[in-house]
Amino acid sequence: MKGVEIRHLRYFMRVAQELHFGRAAEILGVSQAPLSQQIRQLEERIGVRLFDRTTRTVTLTPAGRALFEKSGEALLSFQDAIDEARTVGGLKAGRLRIGAMSSAIYSVLPSALHALSDQAPAVQFDMSFHTTEEQLPLLAERKIDVAFIRPPRSMSGLQTFEVHREGFAAVLPSSSPLAARKALRVEDLRDENFIGFSDIRGISYQEIVFQHCRAAGFSPNIVQRVSHTKAVVVLVAAGLGVGVVPRWVEHEPMEGLVVRPLDELPEAISLVAAWRADGFNPFVELFVQCLKDVVRSKAAK
Repeated sequence: MKGVEIRHLRYFMRVAQELHFGRAAEILGVSQAPLSQQIRQLEERIGVRLFDRTTRTVTLTPAGRALFEKSGEALLSFQDAIDEARTVGGLKAGRLRIGAMSSAIYSVLPSALHALSDQAPAVQFDMSFHTTEEQLPLLAERKIDVAFIRPPRSMSGLQTFEVHREGFAAVLPSSSPLAARKALRVEDLRDENFIGFSDIRGISYQEIVFQHCRAAGFSPNIVQRVSHTKAVVVLVAAGLGVGVVPRWVEHEPMEGLVVRPLDELPEAISLVAAWRADGFNPFVELFVQCLKDVVRSKAAK
């Protein structure tokens, strides 16, 4: 009979901590069915049942509790050995190159960087800020290791993980009569000139805005098209029109600009972390795990 492997213990520990196969699978980045299969395989190899499962609850058996107490020590020793090997081999010193959109600053990026820095204090960060359209070739050419982007229509060769989701806001010149209102609806913008987005990858959410405009009985009169949210904001502040943009702009006040949330629109704007499936930077996997931990922690609040 084959023996117990480290992956079995990792999977077991996560399920034991969460007492929920779905949450454990999400954190581990695997599907629930393979996770359940690994746990059954572990039980078969040990020869005892580790969990009592019902349709609603998952609990540890006495044998499961005993393994949980000891496995933590075993995995800690194993991780210490890996850390020592990385230190000796120089892998704890290195560089992680990150590309990001501005919205990443206001969601998970700072917390994830802090978590990675705690685990690998010698890692050096290279950071640059670009649109989705600009970051995709940088990933393809291995000029960055991780990108924070809007989900592209084609993700060939990439792995992704959603780190944040947000809604929409209207941006108006402070001189607009609408700026005096504390709340706005899409229909209030029917007579305005719009600053819109260029038709590029990663901003398909613009079509959601247009759908709601059409449902309100009008089509936006687009007088300018740009490729970046900050460009929309600048042109609006200059008095050239109004815009509907991701809600993160509330974090960057600008003279001449008024921001009003559009609560009737869905939280349909997704931000994902993306990395090459065939990448070889050892810090990427660790950083992605930090991201998953941060997202899970925020969701629990």
